[in-house]
Order: sequence, then C-alpha cells, then structure tokens
Amino acid sequence: MITIEDSRFRVGINKHGAELCSFYDKLEEREIIWQADPSVWGGSAPILFPIVGKLCGGQTRINDRVYKIPEHGLVRRKTAMLVHHGTDQVTFAFESDTKTLTQYPFPFVLEVKFRLRGEELEVLYCVKNLGKEEMLFMIGSHPAFALDLECARLEDYSVEFEDAAGVKQVQLSESLFSGGAVIFSDIRPGIVCLKSSLKARDLKIEIRDAQYLTLWSRPGAAFVCVEPWSSYDDPSCSDGRLENNPDILRLSGGSVLNTGYTIRVMG
Repeated sequence: MITIEDSRFRVGINKHGAELCSFYDKLEEREIIWQADPSVWGGSAPILFPIVGKLCGGQTRINDRVYKIPEHGLVRRKTAMLVHHGTDQVTFAFESDTKTLTQYPFPFVLEVKFRLRGEELEVLYCVKNLGKEEMLFMIGSHPAFALDLECARLEDYSVEFEDAAGVKQVQLSESLFSGGAVIFSDIRPGIVCLKSSLKARDLKIEIRDAQYLTLWSRPGAAFVCVEPWSSYDDPSCSDGRLENNPDILRLSGGSVLNTGYTIRVMG
C-alpha cells in the first residue's frame, strides 16, 4: 500500500487497480472508506475504465472486430505504475500493452492522481489517447463510504444531489437496494452530499462531467457506494457496437481528457 499524509488525514492506495483503500481522519479517529471485507464486498473504490458496467454478452464490436471486455473494464484488474510519490500526493499510471490491446484495441495512458488539499482528497484522472484514430471509452468511479451502523440505522443516512429535475434527496434503506444498484441520469456537475441525521460531519463528493450517479450497497453492509459514471452498460437495444452506445466518450488521436472527483469532510 502506498501512503500519503498531511496533518489531518492519512490516505492509503493499493497499487493493484490504483484503488483507494483508506481515507483516515486523524482528528476524528474515523475511517471514511469501507475496509473491503471480502465476506461482504472485497472492493473499496475501484476505477472503472475503459467500460462501466456490462456489455451485451460480455463483448463488443470495434472496427468490425469482436473484443471481450470484462465488467467494469480492465484497470481494476491491473497493477499501476508509480509515477510520483510525494508527502501529500501520489500519481499512478496504467498504459495499454499487448494484453490490453487484445481486449480493447486503443493505445492509452490513464494517469490517476491522489492529492490532499485542506479538508479534501482529490482523485484526478487524465486519459490520454496515444493513437491516431478516435478512441471510444467510458470512465467511472466506485468509492464505498463507511457507515457507522453501530450508532445509527441505515435509514438515518441520505444522499442529496442535483439532476435535471432539481435537487433530489434519497434516503437509504434496505429496500432501496433490494434490486441492486440504483442509477440516476442527467446528473448536474457539482456536489453530492452524504448526510447523517445523527452525525455532525457530512461528506461532500464533488463530481465532474458525470452523466450518471449510482448508489449501491449490500443487505446489512456498513457502506454505501456513491459512484459518478460517464456512461454505463449496453442498452437493451444495442447492436453490439461500442461506437453506438449513446453515452460513449470520444477522444481524438493525441488528445487528453481530465476528470475525477473530490471527497470533502465537512464540519
């Protein structure tokens, strides 16, 4: 695990998947990120790239060739290169290789930077198209936030955000996730707030460029995932071509896309 730290927070990142596995508040003596109990869910904050969700039949057609890309993409299963490690920030990179090119034909670099700034942890993505042709991709984040269910009920927590219809507040409950993840579309860039009626400190997650916000948990689990996604899944009417996914991102040869999210501890 790679660690960064300042006077208030200590952050741990696993090189496998460049996955955020700890965001510890030393002042409050509390862990903000779910601690990946494999008996419940073994993840903590996987990065989803170059697809989010599932493809129809687990495969897609790009330039008349069929490629099999696993659920939520490739980088969550790949070990990141360490590019820079400072006291309060660290940068990792994933680069396409002979194996990824058999599953996804575009040469790329995905840089992931974690940076502490005051009350915030920034998680910044830089996607680079190393090829000459247009690159098709999706990108998403899957952070799981720890809930104190010893001192509160799941129903004491809510998530507030803004979509095309205005501000929306969703109260968490076991029944909310009975059918799996809950996905909201037409999300407005800005703040998503994870609130507790019994806690003074809320979490604010600032999202950039996400079209979808997904909430997910498992029955009885002491976490909720608050996930900004650029796009997800093949639609039921998909013709199996990645280029025809209505939310696919497109990056011209040699171009760069910057996105990410920020976790802010309020108090």
